[in-house]
Amino acid sequence: MLEEASITKINSDKSYLNSYETKIFKKNEIIYLKGQEIDNIYIILDGKVESVLEKNENIKENITLCKGSSLGLMDLILNRNYTKSMIAKNLSVLAIIKKQDLSNLLIPDKCETILLKSLAIDIDAHNPKVWSWYE
Repeated sequence: MLEEASITKINSDKSYLNSYETKIFKKNEIIYLKGQEIDNIYIILDGKVESVLEKNENIKENITLCKGSSLGLMDLILNRNYTKSMIAKNLSVLAIIKKQDLSNLLIPDKCETILLKSLAIDIDAHNPKVWSWYE
């Protein structure tokens, strides 16, 4: 688990910085908001992130996500805006993957893309509280 004092260590830790872009989010920092257009997907490298959905003023559904979880992947595959808000529950390190980088792999009418989207639609329909929530 990360501590506030470990920001300096993380900034110099090559294991987090060798590959693609990473970002450190402080406790309670918003990663993205429901309805926002997708720019990136994220992978939790360390820390915890809370998935927050307010269905109305009285009903909130929150799920805590941990290391290894992806944020926004299903929404990207299904070509929609983020379906929930994500907030760092503690100091968290996230890998950032640009939408454009993944979109270049999801070529329309390509067999693999069609299969991936079909699988995503099926998973989304059968597990709505895991991947998406609709009002």
